[in-house]
Amino acid sequence: MFDWILPFICILGLLVFVHELGHFIAAKRSGIRVDKFSLGFPPNLLSKKIGDTEYCIGAIPLGGYVRMKGDIPDFADDKAEPTGEPDEFMSAPVWKRAIIITAGPAMNFVAALLLFIIMFWAWGNPVPKSDSTEIGSVGPDTPAFQAGLKEGDVILSVDGNSVSDFEEMAQYIKARPDRDIVFEYRRGEENLQATLHTLTLEYVDTSGIERIEGRIGVDPVFDFHSTSFLQALRDGATATVFITAVTFEFIWKLISRQESVKNLGGPIMIADQAGKALRRGLPYLVNLAAFLSINLGILNILPIPVLDGGHLVFLSIEGIRRRPIPFKKRLIWQQVGMGLLFLLIIFVTYNDILRVFTNNQ
Repeated sequence: MFDWILPFICILGLLVFVHELGHFIAAKRSGIRVDKFSLGFPPNLLSKKIGDTEYCIGAIPLGGYVRMKGDIPDFADDKAEPTGEPDEFMSAPVWKRAIIITAGPAMNFVAALLLFIIMFWAWGNPVPKSDSTEIGSVGPDTPAFQAGLKEGDVILSVDGNSVSDFEEMAQYIKARPDRDIVFEYRRGEENLQATLHTLTLEYVDTSGIERIEGRIGVDPVFDFHSTSFLQALRDGATATVFITAVTFEFIWKLISRQESVKNLGGPIMIADQAGKALRRGLPYLVNLAAFLSINLGILNILPIPVLDGGHLVFLSIEGIRRRPIPFKKRLIWQQVGMGLLFLLIIFVTYNDILRVFTNNQ
């Protein structure tokens, strides 16, 4: 029942560590003193000071932070203004501080690239399993999800037509956007039936022609075909670029209201996906970690106070004004950003709970 705990902690811990390590290394290389390196938020479970830096593990495992000398202090510490000493963050030129801030998200992209390369080289390229119509995964808030289809279900027929492999089924669905389709499927020893209304996907093909296709939100079970290290490098880079582009496209669709906010997921969904990935095999867990690492990197560059993107906005304003934003104003905006972030966490957690409740009906 709780097989998601270990993979969830491992993935989240790895991604947060990599992100904060980017800030830490960049700060140290820039001659900035790091006062605290924390995985998780207070209260602290473990704490040890080595040299100038206190290393902590917090009780709230939804992130982490690196606090540098002269930067905005955290919750219970001193509220003193920076003094302008050379090893303070605010004493560094704007371009150097921008590099320190950017290093965190950059490390998430590097980690994703390495994880994809490891997956492709160690296990090979994922290819849909031949002669199988078994569902490997179901996307949240998709027609398949709403109809109750689940991972492991085997599709027997579509609109009364028998199907022998996933590609045959996919081609039938793609040709029928915005249509009702009747699926017969097997779950365990029981044969069931569901009617799904397909989504309509609009896209431009390689010839520049606009096309539409139907989708229901399922993926197949994959086999892994061995590949060379050089090919793994190429495939890893391609996968990193592709997931990055898809994530930015999703964010734009959210902003332009082409995508529902109900499709946002939070910690519960990540934990659920981590458990499912581990049950399917280690390469699926590595793939999930790479995907989440890219998402974490992109999330952090959004222009929200308290996130790295918010810091970069502050630095841009400082570069234009040629003087820093007053310390107290920065602190206020940080608190506003923290509030917005907690509201977002509450919202996506509510989404996750509804999703789990609906899927278990």
